[in-house]
Amino acid sequence: MVEIKKKKVTLSLPEVTNENLELLAKKSGMTKSGLVNFLVNQANENGTIYK
Repeated sequence: MVEIKKKKVTLSLPEVTNENLELLAKKSGMTKSGLVNFLVNQANENGTIYK
């Protein structure tokens, strides 16, 4: 198994954004940090955050 180094970070988000992140994470069956990681990696692979 590959060991992935992790770093704890703190984000300051508007309450509504945090609530939306929680809902999206629940719908996707992920944690909030897992969802953020997925979205960042997806944007990195696509080369942009825009469609």
